[in-house]
Amino acid sequence: MKYYPAWREHLKPGRNPVDDKTPWMNFAAIEFLKKITRQDMRIFEYGSGGSTMFWISRVKEVNSVEHDLSWYTNMKNKLDQQPFQNVQYILAEPVPDPRFPEKSFENPGDFISGDPMYAGKNFEQYARSIDSYPDNYFDIIIVDGRARPSCVQQGLMKLKKNGWLIIDNSERKYYSAPFHFDRKSWKISTFAGPVPYMRDFSETSFFKKLN
Repeated sequence: MKYYPAWREHLKPGRNPVDDKTPWMNFAAIEFLKKITRQDMRIFEYGSGGSTMFWISRVKEVNSVEHDLSWYTNMKNKLDQQPFQNVQYILAEPVPDPRFPEKSFENPGDFISGDPMYAGKNFEQYARSIDSYPDNYFDIIIVDGRARPSCVQQGLMKLKKNGWLIIDNSERKYYSAPFHFDRKSWKISTFAGPVPYMRDFSETSFFKKLN
């Protein structure tokens, strides 16, 4: 298995994506990500961590939104210690949603998560944190946080031509099911396999916007 030695190495105690500055997606996806990354790129990511540390030395501009205050505080301290000033780090915590029982986490317009930990919570502010940026602005948008169908919905117009929308854990088909990624408008590349720091396998899909 191609990635077995690296996988075994990353499973050692004490290894983690933030200190290793590694995106938390499968090895094949990380390899592809390195190939398409350029220094002049603008990035937006839903969900912060190892990927944020990965980007800051590789691209022009990083915009990252986080929903968890404790993790945000931890990451902010680490980012402030880095020799780069190209990160816009956003905290957007979920808020109570009295209409939560009427909603579906598979519906992009409902802005909720399927994680039981966030039952009763609304992620609209989180998903809409990208709204303040111009259309066709970002070279890469990564959806790897909460309320992912909602984040895909908000991100589509912000992605420039020949840019990449990346959906992690895309084996969960409901993330992309509400959207029509036709082959004339999108080039789709999907990678599956082992994930660093975990004993699980996962899938990551890259959608290149052709027009």
